[in-house]
Amino acid sequence: MLIAKLDTVLVDAKNAQRGGSYVCPACGQRVVLHKGTRVQPYFAHRPAAPCTYPGEGETAQHVQGKRQLAAFFADWGTVTLERILPTIQQRADCWIAHQPQAIALEFQCSPISRDDVAQRTQGYRKVGAYPFWLLGKRYAQQQLGWGLIDRFAGWLKGWGLCLLFWDVDRQRLRVDHHICQAVTGDYQCQQTWVTSLAMLVRGPQRRQWWPDPNLARFRWELDRDLRRSSTVLQPLQTAVYLTGHHLAGFPESLVTTQVTPPLFGRGVLLWRIVVAAWLFEHVRFSLATARRLGEEAFRLVGGTTTAIRFQGPQLVNRALADLLADLVAGHFLQRIPNGWRVLAQPQWAADYTAWLENDEKKLG
Repeated sequence: MLIAKLDTVLVDAKNAQRGGSYVCPACGQRVVLHKGTRVQPYFAHRPAAPCTYPGEGETAQHVQGKRQLAAFFADWGTVTLERILPTIQQRADCWIAHQPQAIALEFQCSPISRDDVAQRTQGYRKVGAYPFWLLGKRYAQQQLGWGLIDRFAGWLKGWGLCLLFWDVDRQRLRVDHHICQAVTGDYQCQQTWVTSLAMLVRGPQRRQWWPDPNLARFRWELDRDLRRSSTVLQPLQTAVYLTGHHLAGFPESLVTTQVTPPLFGRGVLLWRIVVAAWLFEHVRFSLATARRLGEEAFRLVGGTTTAIRFQGPQLVNRALADLLADLVAGHFLQRIPNGWRVLAQPQWAADYTAWLENDEKKLG
């Protein structure tokens, strides 16, 4: 904590003198001034009397980072360190009087649960502020995955869906931007280092490019994981097996190169495989049937339409429209007044092990 109260005056720890009767501006309990040579000055609650307002322990990274962030974002408006918000019982690391909407900066360096992130995010929204999460070193070292995306990712103009990391040592911002999901389920993003607020506002200056999926490796990994009795893949394998097919023997005609928002669980390709296996059990089917099967397959692949700070409510409908259009273009389906009619079956591998052997040769 950088700000404490002495009598009725707020005092910054860097200007505080030892021996004062400092109290927490939020809960009113006594706090202790820590002022050494290794870390910047800060106040801390006594162990037996923790603050009733949620927050994280004051590591050197957290203390130093808050001051750096206050300077970095100063051009957006007056910055208040550790702004107390009594109506929601929260303390923003930095509060920016930005127009037309205030911004609450949260510099997260320590572990935090999804529920706590959701509660704080919702709290800032209740008071009309935009919650701006920035992550510290422990998070910057993690591999991009759903845990990070679900809790901290948000939309930023010019950057798309992104995660923000503040590097205290380099005093600059790392933006993992245009986060998306490959058809094989892998999360991917572009990464840019930002040295000024003007650079952040301007957005990235390079074109986005994504590699085509490695189908040979994807098919090989499917077979490997199924042989290892993957609990995640078994329900998908069962669904496809009941239609007379094997998951690893999927038709290449079902493959797409389009990326999706990172909400498709195991990936849109597995979803397309399951939906197609079910659809081609019919001679004709309606849009209602296709949507029902699409939603059921979405649950099977572990998809979700909601993260803490972003949503994809029409995700399944858009993916279904793309799949049906591809199957019509491939002359597997024909559009009829009340839905679709099956013209031909996509080619599944009768002996998927032969496909795997060919794929292994491609893998070298």
